[in-house]
Amino acid sequence: MISLYIKCKFRFKDSMPKKRFCKKRKREAFTLIEMIAVIAIIGILAVAILPKVNGYINEAKKVKVVDQCRKVIMAVESYNLKNDSPLSESTSVSSAISNKGISKYLDGVEFGNLNTSSTSLKNCYDVVNGAEFDFTENTDILNPTTIDNGSTKDDVKK
Repeated sequence: MISLYIKCKFRFKDSMPKKRFCKKRKREAFTLIEMIAVIAIIGILAVAILPKVNGYINEAKKVKVVDQCRKVIMAVESYNLKNDSPLSESTSVSSAISNKGISKYLDGVEFGNLNTSSTSLKNCYDVVNGAEFDFTENTDILNPTTIDNGSTKDDVKK
């Protein structure tokens, strides 16, 4: 490389400009500053979008819980219409779904987002009626103690 530089320097000194023949070819690539700018822009966009995405994920989890509670309520209401001994609101979801008269309405339904042993039918009515609730820490499972009990069974939208 040095010999080429010296060769160009002296060989074409007077007749032609050395820039034309001795110029190094510039590599076509991104510079470090360009890469840092792109990473910074991506970071700013991620910070702006991430809270919205988390909000959508939380809403989807809540919709799952409401859907599962709605299925329980529909099965219990169907059972109560056909039987003389209706289930009370204090009945837990696990004992309700183990009832033979109700289990036929819930065939194949999974309750992965309900803690069936600690969630009562009253809790399900409240959730379906729009009561605010939260999840058990670090899970997608309904925490029945966080349900705002501001509504009644009669408010269920049919």
